[in-house]
Amino acid sequence: MLLVLALSASPLGCTAEDAPTVATTSTTPPPSPRAHLRGLKGNVQIKRATADEWSTASEGVPLFENDKVRTVEGAGADLVFSGNGSTVHLGGDSLIGIAETRPRPGRQRTDLTVLRGRIDAELEQPSTQSLSVTTPAATIQAGREIVFQ
Repeated sequence: MLLVLALSASPLGCTAEDAPTVATTSTTPPPSPRAHLRGLKGNVQIKRATADEWSTASEGVPLFENDKVRTVEGAGADLVFSGNGSTVHLGGDSLIGIAETRPRPGRQRTDLTVLRGRIDAELEQPSTQSLSVTTPAATIQAGREIVFQ
Protein backbone atom coordinates (compact mmCIF):
# COMPACT_ATOMS: atom_id res chain seq x y z
CA MET A 1 0.00 0.00 0.00
CA LEU A 2 1.48 3.32 -1.03
CA LEU A 3 0.35 6.43 0.80
CA VAL A 4 1.14 9.71 -0.90
CA LEU A 5 0.81 12.86 1.16
CA ALA A 6 0.88 16.09 -0.79
CA LEU A 7 1.48 19.27 1.17
CA SER A 8 0.10 22.43 -0.33
CA ALA A 9 1.51 25.54 1.28
CA SER A 10 1.83 28.98 -0.27
CA PRO A 11 4.30 31.05 1.69
CA LEU A 12 4.83 34.56 0.39
CA GLY A 13 6.34 34.46 -3.07
CA CYS A 14 5.61 30.74 -3.65
CA THR A 15 2.93 29.13 -5.74
CA ALA A 16 1.31 25.73 -5.34
CA GLU A 17 3.66 24.40 -8.02
CA ASP A 18 6.65 25.36 -5.83
CA ALA A 19 5.30 23.57 -2.74
CA PRO A 20 7.04 20.31 -1.75
CA THR A 21 5.38 16.93 -2.19
CA VAL A 22 6.14 14.29 0.40
CA ALA A 23 5.62 10.60 -0.36
CA THR A 24 5.64 7.92 2.29
CA THR A 25 5.30 4.18 1.98
CA SER A 26 3.39 2.18 4.55
CA THR A 27 4.71 -1.37 4.93
CA THR A 28 2.40 -2.34 7.80
CA PRO A 29 -1.01 -3.48 6.60
CA PRO A 30 -3.98 -2.41 8.69
CA PRO A 31 -5.04 -5.03 11.24
CA SER A 32 -7.74 -7.38 10.11
CA PRO A 33 -10.72 -8.04 12.36
CA ARG A 34 -10.58 -11.20 14.46
CA ALA A 35 -14.37 -11.38 14.84
CA HIS A 36 -17.64 -9.52 14.34
CA LEU A 37 -20.50 -9.05 16.78
CA ARG A 38 -23.86 -10.54 15.77
CA GLY A 39 -27.22 -11.17 17.42
CA LEU A 40 -26.92 -8.45 20.04
CA LYS A 41 -29.54 -8.60 22.77
CA GLY A 42 -29.75 -5.93 25.45
CA ASN A 43 -26.87 -3.74 26.60
CA VAL A 44 -23.63 -4.89 24.95
CA GLN A 45 -20.53 -2.69 25.12
CA ILE A 46 -17.05 -2.79 23.64
CA LYS A 47 -13.75 -1.28 24.67
CA ARG A 48 -11.12 -0.98 21.98
CA ALA A 49 -7.56 -1.92 22.86
CA THR A 50 -6.57 1.68 22.11
CA ALA A 51 -9.49 3.32 23.96
CA ASP A 52 -10.04 4.36 27.55
CA GLU A 53 -13.86 4.34 27.45
CA TRP A 54 -16.54 1.73 26.84
CA SER A 55 -18.95 2.36 23.96
CA THR A 56 -22.26 0.83 22.92
CA ALA A 57 -21.76 -2.06 20.50
CA SER A 58 -23.72 -2.39 17.27
CA GLU A 59 -24.55 -5.28 14.97
CA GLY A 60 -21.61 -6.35 12.80
CA VAL A 61 -18.97 -4.25 14.56
CA PRO A 62 -15.48 -5.71 13.97
CA LEU A 63 -13.39 -6.85 16.92
CA PHE A 64 -9.60 -6.77 16.92
CA GLU A 65 -6.92 -8.29 19.14
CA ASN A 66 -7.08 -7.02 22.73
CA ASP A 67 -10.59 -5.50 22.35
CA LYS A 68 -13.01 -6.29 25.18
CA VAL A 69 -16.75 -7.03 25.12
CA ARG A 70 -19.08 -6.88 28.10
CA THR A 71 -22.76 -7.59 28.63
CA VAL A 72 -25.11 -6.65 31.44
CA GLU A 73 -27.51 -9.04 33.16
CA GLY A 74 -29.97 -10.46 30.60
CA ALA A 75 -27.94 -9.28 27.59
CA GLY A 76 -26.05 -11.41 25.09
CA ALA A 77 -24.14 -11.43 21.83
CA ASP A 78 -22.49 -13.76 19.35
CA LEU A 79 -18.89 -13.34 18.25
CA VAL A 80 -18.39 -14.80 14.78
CA PHE A 81 -14.71 -15.27 14.07
CA SER A 82 -13.31 -14.23 10.73
CA GLY A 83 -11.54 -16.86 8.71
CA ASN A 84 -12.98 -19.96 10.34
CA GLY A 85 -16.62 -19.12 11.14
CA SER A 86 -16.43 -20.29 14.76
CA THR A 87 -19.10 -18.75 16.96
CA VAL A 88 -18.88 -17.86 20.63
CA HIS A 89 -22.16 -17.07 22.39
CA LEU A 90 -21.62 -14.55 25.18
CA GLY A 91 -24.18 -14.67 28.00
CA GLY A 92 -25.40 -11.96 30.36
CA ASP A 93 -23.17 -10.28 32.92
CA SER A 94 -20.02 -11.34 31.05
CA LEU A 95 -16.68 -9.76 30.22
CA ILE A 96 -14.30 -11.21 27.62
CA GLY A 97 -11.19 -10.09 25.78
CA ILE A 98 -10.07 -10.98 22.27
CA ALA A 99 -6.59 -12.32 22.94
CA GLU A 100 -3.61 -12.38 20.62
CA THR A 101 -3.52 -15.48 18.45
CA ARG A 102 -0.56 -17.81 18.26
CA PRO A 103 -1.72 -20.62 15.95
CA ARG A 104 -0.01 -23.96 15.53
CA PRO A 105 0.90 -24.87 11.94
CA GLY A 106 -2.06 -26.28 10.02
CA ARG A 107 -4.66 -25.35 12.66
CA GLN A 108 -6.76 -22.25 12.95
CA ARG A 109 -6.95 -20.83 16.43
CA THR A 110 -9.30 -18.57 18.33
CA ASP A 111 -8.17 -17.29 21.68
CA LEU A 112 -10.38 -15.60 24.27
CA THR A 113 -9.94 -14.43 27.82
CA VAL A 114 -13.08 -14.83 29.91
CA LEU A 115 -12.86 -12.52 32.88
CA ARG A 116 -16.47 -12.98 34.00
CA GLY A 117 -19.57 -14.83 32.87
CA ARG A 118 -20.38 -17.69 30.54
CA ILE A 119 -19.60 -18.52 26.92
CA ASP A 120 -20.80 -21.30 24.64
CA ALA A 121 -18.51 -22.07 21.71
CA GLU A 122 -19.22 -23.81 18.42
CA LEU A 123 -16.38 -24.82 16.14
CA GLU A 124 -17.37 -25.19 12.48
CA GLN A 125 -14.57 -27.69 11.73
CA PRO A 126 -13.34 -29.21 14.99
CA SER A 127 -10.83 -31.45 13.22
CA THR A 128 -8.84 -28.42 12.02
CA GLN A 129 -9.74 -25.80 14.61
CA SER A 130 -9.02 -25.30 18.26
CA LEU A 131 -10.20 -22.87 20.87
CA SER A 132 -8.11 -21.61 23.73
CA VAL A 133 -10.00 -19.95 26.58
CA THR A 134 -8.16 -18.40 29.49
CA THR A 135 -9.89 -17.53 32.76
CA PRO A 136 -8.43 -16.00 35.92
CA ALA A 137 -8.10 -19.54 37.31
CA ALA A 138 -7.41 -21.79 34.30
CA THR A 139 -6.68 -22.19 30.60
CA ILE A 140 -8.88 -24.56 28.62
CA GLN A 141 -8.14 -25.81 25.12
CA ALA A 142 -10.62 -27.69 22.98
CA GLY A 143 -10.86 -29.02 19.46
CA ARG A 144 -14.56 -29.90 19.50
CA GLU A 145 -17.86 -28.36 20.54
CA ILE A 146 -17.73 -27.60 24.24
CA VAL A 147 -19.41 -25.33 26.81
CA PHE A 148 -17.24 -23.31 29.22
CA GLN A 149 -18.79 -22.02 32.46
